[in-house]
Amino acid sequence: MILSDNETKFDLLNNKAIAATVANLIKESNNQPISIGIHGDWGAGKSSILEMIEDQFNQTDPTDGKKYCCIRFNGWKHQGFEDSKIALMSAIVSELTAKEKLHESAKGVLEKLWKNINWMTVAKTVGKTALGIATGTAPIAILSSVHDILKNTVSTEEGITNAIDAIGGYLKDSKITEDTSSNTEFTEFQKNFKKLLEKANIKKLVVLIDDLDRCLPDVAISTLEAVRLFMFTGETAFVVAADESMIRYAVKKHFPDVVDENKYNVGIEFSNKYLEKLIQIPFRIPALGEVEACNYIMLLMIGSVLSESNLNYQALCSEGITRIQKPWNVQYFTVSDVQKILSNDYDKASNETLIATQIGHLLSRNTDGNPRKIKRFINMLLLRFEIAKNRGFGAEIDLAILAKMMLAEYYIPNFYKQLPTHLTSDGVWKDAKAVKDSIENEATESETTKTDLLSHNENWFDPKEIRDWILLDPDIKDIDLRPYYYACKEKTDYFAGRVESSDLSEIVDILLKSEMVVTQHIEKIKALNDQQSELVFGIIEQKIMEKGNFENKPDGIEGLRILVQHKAGLRKQLADFIARLPKTKVGVWVTNGWNNAIPNDCREHTIIDKYFEELKTGGSPIVQRTLKM
Repeated sequence: MILSDNETKFDLLNNKAIAATVANLIKESNNQPISIGIHGDWGAGKSSILEMIEDQFNQTDPTDGKKYCCIRFNGWKHQGFEDSKIALMSAIVSELTAKEKLHESAKGVLEKLWKNINWMTVAKTVGKTALGIATGTAPIAILSSVHDILKNTVSTEEGITNAIDAIGGYLKDSKITEDTSSNTEFTEFQKNFKKLLEKANIKKLVVLIDDLDRCLPDVAISTLEAVRLFMFTGETAFVVAADESMIRYAVKKHFPDVVDENKYNVGIEFSNKYLEKLIQIPFRIPALGEVEACNYIMLLMIGSVLSESNLNYQALCSEGITRIQKPWNVQYFTVSDVQKILSNDYDKASNETLIATQIGHLLSRNTDGNPRKIKRFINMLLLRFEIAKNRGFGAEIDLAILAKMMLAEYYIPNFYKQLPTHLTSDGVWKDAKAVKDSIENEATESETTKTDLLSHNENWFDPKEIRDWILLDPDIKDIDLRPYYYACKEKTDYFAGRVESSDLSEIVDILLKSEMVVTQHIEKIKALNDQQSELVFGIIEQKIMEKGNFENKPDGIEGLRILVQHKAGLRKQLADFIARLPKTKVGVWVTNGWNNAIPNDCREHTIIDKYFEELKTGGSPIVQRTLKM
C-alpha cells in the first residue's frame, strides 16, 4: 500500500489539537472578524490541519439555530487564470451560494454582488495596487491614491481623463481618481455580502486558504489584500495556511522600495508589520523532535500494511498521539510496545516494525523530522519494492536492506555512486566487514591500528561520513547488492559496461604502461565510446588506489592523462581523482603535467587549484616547497 500524500483527517502528529484550538477561537470570536495563520515549513502538515478544522465545524451544532459554513480556497490552483483578488471574491460568493442553496432565496442580493465583482474586474486595469490602498494594506510611502497610479502611467491631465473614459462610465461614476478608501463599489460589496450572510443564516463563514506560499509574490499579496476586503463583518473568519518566511519574501518582493520618513529602506520591518496586520493570530506548527519523528516513521510503516480502519492500528496511533502530548518526555515505540498493542495483527506488520526501528534515527535526522520528506522516502521505498516484484526479481530483494541502500543513495550519494566499482563480480562488497569492524572498534583501537584497518578505504570514502550507515542493521556483508541498485535505478546504470570489461583488458594494459607506449595507441583510445571510456578510467583509477603508493608516480597516471586529453568528458573525474590523493603521502610528481588533460581555462581546473592550495600547508615538506617556489 502506498501512503497517501494528500491532506488527511487521520491524525498521526497531534495536529487535531491545533485544529481544535483554532476552531474554538473562531467560535469564541462571536461577532468579531478574525484572521488566523497556520505557519510551518513545506510538508509540515498545514493542509491536513485545514482539513481537520473543516471537520471540527462539520461536527458543530450551534444552539442558536445559525450555521457555520467552511469554504476552501487554493490560491495556487487559481494562479494564472484570473486576478487573484477577483478569484477569491468570486470563489467565496459562488461556493457559499452553492453550499447554502441561495440561488433563489437571495437572487436580488446575488445580482448586486456580481455587479460589484464585475466592476472590480474592470477596475483592476487602473493599477495593481488600487485594492491594496482601498483595504489599507498598500504602503502609503509608495502610493497614496489611484490618482498617483494614473499620473505614473500618463503624463498629462488630458491623458488621465482619456484613460478614465477608456475604462468606461462605470469607473467615472465611482470617482476612481479620488481616495478609494471611500469608494462606493467596495462599500456596496461589503453591504451586499453582509446581506447574503444574513439570508444564509450564517453564524460564521470560515474561509480556509491553502497553498498561498506556492504562489508568485504578487498573487500571494493580492489574495491577502482581498482577505482584508472581507474583514468588515463579524460573521467572517479566515484561516491562512502558509510558510511565514515565504509570505514575508512575497511582501518584500511586492513592495521592494518601502521607505520611512528618513528615506531608509525598511522592507524587512514592513514585511513583519504587514503580516501582523493581516494575520491576527499566528499558529506555528512545532517541528518534530527525533523521538517524535521515529514514532511517526513507525506508524507510517505499519500503516502501509494495516488500514486506518483497523482497530488495533487505531489504538497504536492513539498511543502515539498520547506520547507526543508530552514532547519533553516522549518515549520511543519499542518492538515489544508495538507487539503488545497490535496484538493478533502484529504478525502482519512485524517486518515493517523492525524496519522502522532500524531506519528511524537516520531517516529522522536527515529529513529534519519533516513529515512530508519522511512519507515520501517511505513511499519510494514501498514503490521500488513493488516494482522489483512486478519486474520478476522481488525474491532477490529484502525490504530492510533496500531501505538501508536507499538511505545511502539519498544521504551519502558520493559513497553510493562509487560503491558498485568496489563490488566483486557477485555483487558483494568484500571490505564491508572490515570497514564495519574498524568503525565499531574505533574507540578502543590505537591510532596506528585504525590507520592500518582503513588505509585501503580512505581514498574513496570518508569513514566518518558512513559511520552511522554502516553500523545500521541489517548487515550487508556477503550480500549481493546488484538487485538493490537495479531496484533503485532511475537514470543511472551503475553497472553499465561491466560485462565488457574483459574486452577492454587490452586497452587497460596499454594505459598502465609508459607514456611512450600509450602514445603509440592513440587511435584505439579515440575509438572508445563514452561508456567504455568511463569504464576504463574507473578500472585504472581503482588499480592505482589499491596499490596505495603515491610517493612515486604510479603506473597508469600517464595513461589517465592521455585518455582524458582525448576524452574531455572525463575531466571532472580526473580532477576529482587528483583531489582524492592523500595529501601527506603524495609525491612531487602530482604538482605538474595536468594542463594538456585539464586546460587552465576550464572550470575543472579550479578543483586542482584548490587541491594544490591545500598541499601548500598539508602536503609533505618537499611538495610544500615545490609549490611555494
